[in-house]
Amino acid sequence: MKANFSTLAHNVRRQLAAAGVSLSLGHAQQLLAASLGYGSLAAYQASPEEKPGIQGCDYVILDVLGVISRAGQLAVAARQKQLLDAIVGAIEVDPEPPAVFLSDRDFVETEVARFAEESILDDDAVASAAANTNAYFDDVDIEIGQPDVSLAQSPEFWEVPINGRVNMDQDPDKPFSGDTINTSGVVRVWKAGRVCLMNDMELDVGASVDDGYYERDDVLSDLSISPHS
Repeated sequence: MKANFSTLAHNVRRQLAAAGVSLSLGHAQQLLAASLGYGSLAAYQASPEEKPGIQGCDYVILDVLGVISRAGQLAVAARQKQLLDAIVGAIEVDPEPPAVFLSDRDFVETEVARFAEESILDDDAVASAAANTNAYFDDVDIEIGQPDVSLAQSPEFWEVPINGRVNMDQDPDKPFSGDTINTSGVVRVWKAGRVCLMNDMELDVGASVDDGYYERDDVLSDLSISPHS
């Protein structure tokens, strides 16, 4: 079972003590609450979003700016790196630790991108578009966009926009009808807290065969030289 909030706060104190920094339990609790997206311990305790500690959490994206701000308000005599290392360390000594990230971008460029790349070839919309070609799946290029709503402000799940391109190999024995599928949509990641996420993702994309090759044919036709010129 994952540690509860009190255990995590004690772990933060121990981590800082090992680094030569003395911190009261009350301040450790305040900084831990800030790292989980809350302005104060009272706000964390009053929130209906949270399970005890990090239960149900597979990923946590720490609110780094929140920690820095709260440390300044409390006049905590420790460097930013010491505080973040202590919080990360306190989480990672848990018997079943979630993966810890220090920014949204780190998370989406690793976990979300990996999920999208692994899932997109099995998507029904992509399969339907591929059926309109005479080509076979080759590889995938995924671009991660900027979410419209921040993780902390998202309710039950967080939507991360993606754009992708599925590259295909043409069957040489059949007519050419496109060898690229364009995709666009979102990856939804279900939440376990304000900045805590579950390893529960869903791909929701639309897909269509890139018809750019028609335009290329038109350009080539326009550029063709008449034999009488």
